Amino acid sequence: MAKKEDKIPEDIDSELKAPKFGKANTHTTTGYFLDVNESDKKVDLQLYEPISGTTILEGLEISKKVNLNDIEKGVMCEFQLDELKAPLSKKTVEYLKEQGITLDTIVQFELKEFKIIDENN
Repeated sequence: MAKKEDKIPEDIDSELKAPKFGKANTHTTTGYFLDVNESDKKVDLQLYEPISGTTILEGLEISKKVNLNDIEKGVMCEFQLDELKAPLSKKTVEYLKEQGITLDTIVQFELKEFKIIDENN
């Protein structure tokens, strides 16, 4: 049985820290803001329709076009989201599997823009 390494090999570590994302896939969906982290300029969203198998997206980067002061938590909005995917190399996938982690792609979302569609609050 192979011994688990305590230290991540350098090439695998660099692939995980700086994934090579492909072209963005844009989604339009509805939901609302759960939380806003103004210091990091990141948001958490609750979506009504699942994207990539989930309805909660945490720690989303936000576009420079988005004004944090316009965000209202709990109000229904329409979101424009960019989905970026970075497939991992076979070596990295195998290493992660040895560590008990099943992962073959890193997925990142970015909030491009939003508009409030429920003004009745």
